[in-house]
Amino acid sequence: MDSPLVETRSYPDRELSDRHGFHQLLLGLDGALELEAAGRLIHVTRAVLAPVASGDLHHYLAPGDNRVLVLDLPEAWCEALLLDGLFEGPARRLPEALMARGECLRKAKMGESGQALARWLELALEAGGRRLVPPRLKLLDLLPAMRADLAHTWRVAEMARRCHLAEAVFARQFRALTGLSPHEWLVRQRLSRACELLQVGGASLTEVALACGFADSAHFSRSFRRQHDVSPSEWRRLVASGGTSKRGQDSTSRVSI
Repeated sequence: MDSPLVETRSYPDRELSDRHGFHQLLLGLDGALELEAAGRLIHVTRAVLAPVASGDLHHYLAPGDNRVLVLDLPEAWCEALLLDGLFEGPARRLPEALMARGECLRKAKMGESGQALARWLELALEAGGRRLVPPRLKLLDLLPAMRADLAHTWRVAEMARRCHLAEAVFARQFRALTGLSPHEWLVRQRLSRACELLQVGGASLTEVALACGFADSAHFSRSFRRQHDVSPSEWRRLVASGGTSKRGQDSTSRVSI
């Protein structure tokens, strides 16, 4: 690539991956685009300027209608204009005035477009914009919310939506953080809570199962036996008599994040 390219694109509702030998900036116009680049997860909506450095493998998808202003920028061009800083930090949300000016870039006349683009990028670099909170922090907020309401029917789609992430990106980030898939983590949390409830009061197995988010006592018993090698009733008797299950009581509770 010898010169910058500026164009409006719409992205599909399926995950795609790409890597290219030039820098790229994505400016959200309408809708949303989920982007993962250089280990950063970015929810690209209106006025969000997201960087993709040359050579970085990145993944993206758009869950609905969207328009994105895409700036493909040669490395040498960016180096000559000292614009490398745009690709060293996280995504940023631009002020509306700068956003409106950016929307006009594609309409600039031939010969003026390079100058207009360079000036706009300088302003974007100087303005800084509001740095976005990494989605990982939203995920960290999600975990205690899930623990506090284990009876809720948690679906991956809902978890991902709460974190403003595409499901595939959310699942990768969740495993990187916890070492488990969302389903595995949730089952362990539910079984850990079940152990606590089985040790106090006289709740029936059905009451414990429903309080912990299992469909019924049969589903609860199957999951519990897979984890502890004994049924919930047997586990309750063992604990009451001072014994432990074969795998030990801590096998579910130690997975807390």
